[in-house]
Amino acid sequence: MKITDLKTTFVTIPFDQGGFTTTGAPNIIKKSDSFTLIRVFTDEGITGIGVQDVHFPEWGTYVERLIKPILMETVISPTHVERFAAYIREQPMGRALSPMPCGVEIALWDALGKKAGLPIYKMLGAYQDRVKAYVSVLEEYPPWSPKKWAEYTERILQEGYKAIKLHVGKIWPEPEKTVEVVKTIRDACGYEFDLMVDVMHAWESKPVFDLPNAIKCARGLEKYGVLWLEEPLPHLLNPDLCAQLCEAVDIPITGGGAMNGWYNFKTLLEKKALDIVQPDVQHVGGISETRRIAVLAEAYGRVFEPHMWGVGIALAANLQILGCTQSQWLEYCYHPPYWTVDIRDCMLKEPFRIDKDGMVKIPDGPGLGIELNEEIIEKYAVR
Repeated sequence: MKITDLKTTFVTIPFDQGGFTTTGAPNIIKKSDSFTLIRVFTDEGITGIGVQDVHFPEWGTYVERLIKPILMETVISPTHVERFAAYIREQPMGRALSPMPCGVEIALWDALGKKAGLPIYKMLGAYQDRVKAYVSVLEEYPPWSPKKWAEYTERILQEGYKAIKLHVGKIWPEPEKTVEVVKTIRDACGYEFDLMVDVMHAWESKPVFDLPNAIKCARGLEKYGVLWLEEPLPHLLNPDLCAQLCEAVDIPITGGGAMNGWYNFKTLLEKKALDIVQPDVQHVGGISETRRIAVLAEAYGRVFEPHMWGVGIALAANLQILGCTQSQWLEYCYHPPYWTVDIRDCMLKEPFRIDKDGMVKIPDGPGLGIELNEEIIEKYAVR
C-alpha cells in the first residue's frame, strides 16, 4: 500500500445560537468552530482521515506543499507511520511548521487500521473499550457569578453527565474567587459528581498569579473534592516552581495540553513538575507521540490523562489512545447552547454520546472507527 496523495479541507461549522466570548479571547465573538480535515490517499483505494485544530485556511495549503513530498518520497506507505512520526519530531521543519502536522500522522494510523481491519487501539494493544467522560465547559466573558455557574452546572448534570471540568479563573488573580465558584456549585449541586478546575494559564493574570496564590487556590479547592487543578503555573517555562506547588498541596496538578514532543514531557516528569500529564493528540505529535508519553508517565510514577478540545474526528483519535492505556477520563468538550454534541460531531455519521453510566464507547471499526458525513463537510468547506 503506497501513498498517492495528500489533500486538506478547511471547514467552518456555525453555532446554532449566535455567538459568545470567552475570557481566553474577551474581544472576539466566537460564532463558529473551524478545523482542517486531512486525507491521505493510497493506491489500494484506502483513505486515511486526520484532523488539526487550526483556525486559518492557509495552513492546509502550506502542509500540502511541504508534507506531500515527504509522504510520497520518504514515508512511502502508511505502514511506515513511525517513520513520519520521527521525521516531524526530529527535523527542524517539524518545529518550525506551526502547528506541527499531527493530523497527517493521525491519518496514516487511520489508513493502517483500515488496511488491517482493526481499530487503532487494538493494533496498539487494547486495555479498555469504554471510558468515563467529563464535560469540559468554557468560561464566558464577562465572567459569570458563582450563582450562574451553579445553575449552569445543575443543567448539565440533569442531562446525565457525571463529571464536569470548569474553565474558571483566567482573569482572576485572587484565588478566593475561583474557590467561591466551586463552593457555590457544591452547595447547590452536592458531591455526587466529579469536578475538575482549569485556571487556564492563570500565571498570565495581572497582577501575577504566583506560587503563594497557586497554593492558596489549590488548598481551597481541596476542601470541595476537586479532582485536579490544571495549569496554575508555567510548568514548562519554570518546572522547578511548579514542582514546589506539587510538593506543597494534596490536589493533583495537571497540564501540558499545548505542548509538543515527548522530550518536553520527559523534562516535566524528571522535575516532578506535574502530577498528571495531559498531552493533546492534535498538538503533541500525533498518536505515536501521545502513546510514548503515556509510557513515560507510568515509568515516572505519574498519571496520564490526555487533553482534548476539538471536533468529533479529534475525539475519535483521543478515544483510540484511551483504549490502549489505563487512563480513566475522556475530555468531552461541550458548552451548550453553542458548542453542542450535534455541532461538535456534525461531520460524523454517528456522534459520540454518553451512556447511562456517563461513559463513551471507544469506536470498534477499523482505523479511527468513524464515517464522515460528506454532505456536511461539503456544505461548510471554505473554498
